[in-house]
Amino acid sequence: HCAAGISRSATIVLAYLMKYHHNTLKEAFFFLIEKRPQIWPNEGFLLQLLRYETELIRSREITANDNESTEAIQMQENPIETLNEFEHKHEKDE
Repeated sequence: HCAAGISRSATIVLAYLMKYHHNTLKEAFFFLIEKRPQIWPNEGFLLQLLRYETELIRSREITANDNESTEAIQMQENPIETLNEFEHKHEKDE
């Protein structure tokens, strides 16, 4: 399980960054992908992270500006499209 460190372990690290470093999912994702470009949480894990982000925002453990809140809502509506946008942006940055 998760021998490649692409989806499952990446999801755990993202949740850790969100909880203990008070990052939004977007901040955590871009930080982690900078350190390990091959990460790619699957759709189910991504949806769980979005729900977790909402919980953390409600409990005020993290704060999100209005743009990030809007992006989180869009990501929940269509996580695959959002992942494709992340991938496209990452490819442009390389």
